[in-house]
Amino acid sequence: MEKILVKNNSDLVKAINQFGKEWEEEIKNEISIFPCVLIASFSNDIEFGEVYQFSSVTKLDFAPFFVN
Repeated sequence: MEKILVKNNSDLVKAINQFGKEWEEEIKNEISIFPCVLIASFSNDIEFGEVYQFSSVTKLDFAPFFVN
């Protein structure tokens, strides 16, 4: 599992380059606002081959914990 802080479009391009252009669409679909943490999970399956799964976490995901 890899985690990358994505603060702006420049960081987004770096993340896409790190994982490869074939994952660009999946990464862009996962990132809706900046800043966020992009979480990538890699698996090498005999049937499906090499696969990345992406998820992201933002400050808004933690908002319910800080409401008084």
